[in-house]
Amino acid sequence: MSPSATVRVGIDVGGTFTDVVLIEENGRVHTVKVPTTPADRVIGAVAGFRRIIEVSGVPAERIGFVGHGSTMATNMIVEGTGAPTALVTTRGFRDVLELRRIARHDRADLYDLMFDNPRPLVARRHRFEVTERLDHRGNVTVPLDIGELEQVAKAIAVSGVKAVAVCFLHSFLNPAHERAAAALLAERLPSCFVTASCDINPEMGEYERTSSTVMNAMLGPVCAHYIRTLGGRLAEVGFGGELLFMTSNGGLAHADLVAARPVLLAESGPAGGVSAALRLCERSGMPDAILGDMGGTTFDVSLVRGGRPELRTSSLLHSYTLRAPTIDIDSIGAGGGSIAWIDAGGGVRIGPQSAGADPGPACYGRGGTKPTVTDCNLILGYLDPATFLEGSFRLDLAAAREAIREHLAVPLGLSIEEAALTVRSVANALMAQAMRLMTVERGHDPREFTYLCYGGAGPVHAIDLARELEMRRVVIPPAPGLFSALGMVLADRQVDRQAALERELSTLDGDALEDGFRTLEGQVREALRAGGATDCTTQVMRRLDCRYAGQPDAISFDLPEGGFAAVRDAFETAHRRLWNFDKADQPVIVNNLRVEGRAPTGWRGEMLMGATVAKPEPWRQRAVYADGAFHDLPVYRRADLPPGMVLAGPAVIEEQSSCVVLGARDTARVDSALNLSIEL
Repeated sequence: MSPSATVRVGIDVGGTFTDVVLIEENGRVHTVKVPTTPADRVIGAVAGFRRIIEVSGVPAERIGFVGHGSTMATNMIVEGTGAPTALVTTRGFRDVLELRRIARHDRADLYDLMFDNPRPLVARRHRFEVTERLDHRGNVTVPLDIGELEQVAKAIAVSGVKAVAVCFLHSFLNPAHERAAAALLAERLPSCFVTASCDINPEMGEYERTSSTVMNAMLGPVCAHYIRTLGGRLAEVGFGGELLFMTSNGGLAHADLVAARPVLLAESGPAGGVSAALRLCERSGMPDAILGDMGGTTFDVSLVRGGRPELRTSSLLHSYTLRAPTIDIDSIGAGGGSIAWIDAGGGVRIGPQSAGADPGPACYGRGGTKPTVTDCNLILGYLDPATFLEGSFRLDLAAAREAIREHLAVPLGLSIEEAALTVRSVANALMAQAMRLMTVERGHDPREFTYLCYGGAGPVHAIDLARELEMRRVVIPPAPGLFSALGMVLADRQVDRQAALERELSTLDGDALEDGFRTLEGQVREALRAGGATDCTTQVMRRLDCRYAGQPDAISFDLPEGGFAAVRDAFETAHRRLWNFDKADQPVIVNNLRVEGRAPTGWRGEMLMGATVAKPEPWRQRAVYADGAFHDLPVYRRADLPPGMVLAGPAVIEEQSSCVVLGARDTARVDSALNLSIEL
């Protein structure tokens, strides 16, 4: 079915709000925000679905597709709220999770002398050893002891765990023992979620592979329950279409796939925003952009170069290593709900603690008493208590002032406005630094990029951040506060597969690589077919992971057009870009083959958002604090601004999900796709 032949809905369950976007067959877009329900996120998601039906007037039976993204998986890993899990591993390797990668710096803060490793993902009493052994080429040297495995299954059955991770030595080269063990354990433990490393991360590196597989196991029971419950609740409302989930690679996947590999849901929510940004960049002829997503809890930074997102194959979550194809997104605790506080030295700090959705910032009037970035923006006039979310969610200005007075202004000896401005300045500095880490420290000049901002708080800080990095252009998409939810509608289906090789490049030939890639492509096409895609729409991309002999980490890059003969040149080009040197006399090792399969099923049509008027006029005035005083500025409704309109500052442009304050030197223009392009 063509994407334009059905009504599509995107749901993004964030830390503070659940955002929902609906696109009708004719391109008309409807949006709503409802509070996230942390105790049971399904409640908020279904409430948002019901609300979008009311707002749009589209019955649930006409909706043919729902794309869903969430930060749930990441939060469970960081907070340690996954299912109790057991690890079954090769005898002698019971403590690999505790030893970690001690020869490398797998820690959140390299220079923190008081740093303590987080507790192991699996308690030692739930880590079980089995006699078996493969050598470094994958040959069996000690057969799998089935008798021991039976005893392990009995011990797990009475341990109270809900999930089992199987990770044997060198199984990435020969999965036979792992598959046999996983099959037996699944049969003996029918109530447990059983997963094997050969299906999750078939790659060299015992700690990283074990850590990733255990995370998948921890997430399995909870995510499977969430997926089933969400599907059932949506069906009760009348939805009978297809439910897909955003994964960390920026693509959508079928519910069955993510239920088996829930680790793919890490970074699910932020990946939706990047997917939407890619479509915007494609349509607007904007190949290079810094993406800044400022929501209620975090500020997420990523990069688009040459029309493609930067990717990584490994990341750290609370100092736990996770290996999975992931859009390269850096996050800091500087969202709208991040709490501002004073440290022992009298300095103003922000986050990582967040007021979240419950109780939320003080201005939400739900019992929150700690000052947040949102409270400070409200005090300074960057938010309007009467028009926030088009007046459907009134903000409590008095509560915000009291929180800032008690916790910041009085201890610092400042006025309430000065304290709020200090918090805003600190937040801007933190976010600007995150943008520098993504660009300057990787050899990119931010002045050559456009700043594409979204998230409810993104436009509120965008101009300050762009000016800090000497960028000349800011682009604010339509409905920026729901941009990640929009990405759930615009994204394509995507599946990634990999195979370990661990061979010196000079010992390989083109035929061996071709055979390996064809095998992976077959797996990718089969997985996409199982998810509803057709072979005629599937596009595949080949990638390689390579490193110099003796290096610990590999670099992932596209297979060059010149094929096998051009692999070394392509690797060294990537190595020079990343590390600024190459070693022409050093052997190159091929670690992994990777294939990305994509079925272009996302929405490609025009989107109609809001009404326009021929000559919009300000509809009110708002006092905004700047240069030590409040100034009355004209306020324009963004929905009134037609394509081609040019608006010079100072002025305020507000919409349902966000607003931006133009300075006296700023000029905003509405382009043909209703993006707000601001020249600084």
